[in-house]
Amino acid sequence: MSLSKRLWDLARSNATDFTSAFTARRRDLLDDAPPPADNPHTVGARAGQAARRAKTRAEHAWDQAYEAAKVGRHVNGRPRSNADLARWHETLEIDASVSDIELRRAYRRLINQYHPDRYATDPPKYRAATEVARKLTEAYNGLREHRGL
Repeated sequence: MSLSKRLWDLARSNATDFTSAFTARRRDLLDDAPPPADNPHTVGARAGQAARRAKTRAEHAWDQAYEAAKVGRHVNGRPRSNADLARWHETLEIDASVSDIELRRAYRRLINQYHPDRYATDPPKYRAATEVARKLTEAYNGLREHRGL
């Protein structure tokens, strides 16, 4: 279920609950009858419960992904592969045998060259530079994590 669908269901449930409460209260005022108890089986209540369950599941999935990332694993739980390490070295234009200082220098040189702020006046270049900077940062952080820095 998409996020927009969830938001739509939540908005609809809130609107339904509001209109049913208003209509019930108006009917009570006209009939001078006591207000009915809240019915948890209305469409709005069921949609609200479904939205809360979806929110709980999404938060749980986010927590799992965060914990997996903290221990140096991908979101799907598999450990970092040699292909990831090779790709990161290629992204930073360095060999696997470079020192930690050279790794940092390579990252700083490339991030300085491709930083998005340098291309703020040209939207296509800005978008491309943002993507390159994201990949450089991912590679640098992955290699630092792999090396235990």
